[in-house]
Amino acid sequence: MTAMAVPEDGLTEAVCLPDKRFVWAVQWHPEFSFRVNEDSRKIFKAFVGAC
Repeated sequence: MTAMAVPEDGLTEAVCLPDKRFVWAVQWHPEFSFRVNEDSRKIFKAFVGAC
């Protein structure tokens, strides 16, 4: 696994498996915030692009 999001406090908030087609794990709910959060929209866009 590779860390994708690490804030200043050093706790990993997102990971991925770069050798797989689309394996991402995040510690928030982008499906709830994609309408108001650009990062959540980017996650959805990447997921749709991988499908």
